Amino acid sequence: MDRRGQAVLLAYVTIATITVLGAALLNQSFTASRNSAHHRLQAETFYLAEGGLEDALRQFAQGIADFTIDANTAQYPAAGSDPIATAFTAGGTAASRIAQAEAAPRAIVAQDGITEFVKNYEVTTTAVNPSNPTISVTLHQIISRRLVYTFQHAIFYHDTDLELLPGPPMTVWGRVHGNANIYLDSNAVLTLNSDYLHAAGHLYNQRKDDGTTMPGEINIKKMGTNPPQYAAMNGLDSDVPTWKDDATNRWLGTAQTSAHGVTKLSVPVVGSIQPGGFYDTRAQVKIVNDTITDAAGTPLVVPPGTITTTTTFKNNREGKFIKMTEVDLKRLAGYFDCTGPGGVPDGILDPPETPCNPYENQLPGNGLLYATRNDAPAGQQPGIRLVNGGEVFRADGLTVVSNDPVYVKGDFNAVNKKPVAVIGDAVNLLSNSWNDANSTLNVNSRVASNTTINAAFIAGNVPTQGANYSGGLENYPRFHEHWSGKTLSITGSFVALWNSQIATGRWVYGNPQYTAPNRSWGYDASFSDGTRLPPFSPYSVQITRGAWWKE
Repeated sequence: MDRRGQAVLLAYVTIATITVLGAALLNQSFTASRNSAHHRLQAETFYLAEGGLEDALRQFAQGIADFTIDANTAQYPAAGSDPIATAFTAGGTAASRIAQAEAAPRAIVAQDGITEFVKNYEVTTTAVNPSNPTISVTLHQIISRRLVYTFQHAIFYHDTDLELLPGPPMTVWGRVHGNANIYLDSNAVLTLNSDYLHAAGHLYNQRKDDGTTMPGEINIKKMGTNPPQYAAMNGLDSDVPTWKDDATNRWLGTAQTSAHGVTKLSVPVVGSIQPGGFYDTRAQVKIVNDTITDAAGTPLVVPPGTITTTTTFKNNREGKFIKMTEVDLKRLAGYFDCTGPGGVPDGILDPPETPCNPYENQLPGNGLLYATRNDAPAGQQPGIRLVNGGEVFRADGLTVVSNDPVYVKGDFNAVNKKPVAVIGDAVNLLSNSWNDANSTLNVNSRVASNTTINAAFIAGNVPTQGANYSGGLENYPRFHEHWSGKTLSITGSFVALWNSQIATGRWVYGNPQYTAPNRSWGYDASFSDGTRLPPFSPYSVQITRGAWWKE
């Protein structure tokens, strides 16, 4: 082959080689491009799965806070139900399920003494890419659901200073916390039988309204002593330079303030108590004026006298007569006087299972009763009064909520105690001896008798302003009788989260308002395990994240 032929052959070989190499490089480029697109779609789908998981956690926490999801549910949604669906505006969907990772919640006491009820769950979320449905990503994450209940203290004050300045002897047991300052003093003896007296501000042995001291004694338990040993305040205030060490040496850690590192405690959100608000829309029994219905608005059949209206109660603190809805809790539970000697009613209410009794227990199935009045004329004030509540005939307890002031007459939840709460604009306590007819007379005509109440309260107060004393925690429940020498025993919890909007009359002691009882008040320890709380007890829901992995 001559040189020219060799050159042509070499050219053909070179072209063929370049063609083969070019095709290989082009194929590699196409493959890389396909891989890059696949990885991009995988990354997009991963981010969708992350977003779906985040949305599922939000829905889960909100549902628990709203009581639409059982706080200790085994799985959500329930078996056989559709998963939690998340749709993204840019396209794509995610589906999530949440299943318990442990059977029961654990009670964990935090450093500040607050008990959190913790339960672990596994969240599984699968996202599908909108551009290529064959591409999906499944993520798993372990989360801890933490509940912090409101009723963890004998006394809890949120925004306002806690003042406790009783005249007669008073004993308080259980944790006492103020998110601001605490003022303690007494005309007799105030005994704090507690290992926990915490103020996020200062602790003072004096009055707030005028800065004076009272002649009585404040005895605070020394932490950990059993039987309890006490040490008096004797004028020791937290603004002295040596307070931190003095308080620790005197009470062994019981009395602490910001100087010891005490901070404000977060407050679970309490739903609106107004008509149309959180509690109204979830109550299974509703009372508006003198009408009682179920949640759908269907009138309930109840014994005569279950719901009545009165206007004969004069509230001397408010200076007004009260247009009162009176709720007979025993009759609401179906009790009716249908039999007696010779078949004649004998004045004793018979239980609903009595053959002659046609009524049923109409206490709310979910334990939540809401009551309000909207027809009080000018010059009167609305009110809701609970009577005949010595025993609450619902095994899992009862919560009564109103946007109006609530009045409790006589022993309340004193027999076969259940978890019970009252939430309202203000709370007023009337003894077993109360009679409306005496409300316009001299206070000496309204002699109280010993009364026992087992309930948690969330209610408003009228704060101290200048020299106008609020009445203090000792008058958180408002009184209307001559209580001198009588004892009011309360086991439960006092929570102050707001100022009263309706019952805004200022505290005044003496005639014609009231005289003070001996007070034996403290915490209901059965609330501490989280399973014996009143229905719809407020709590905060916290979600903390743990391990996660990708399938």
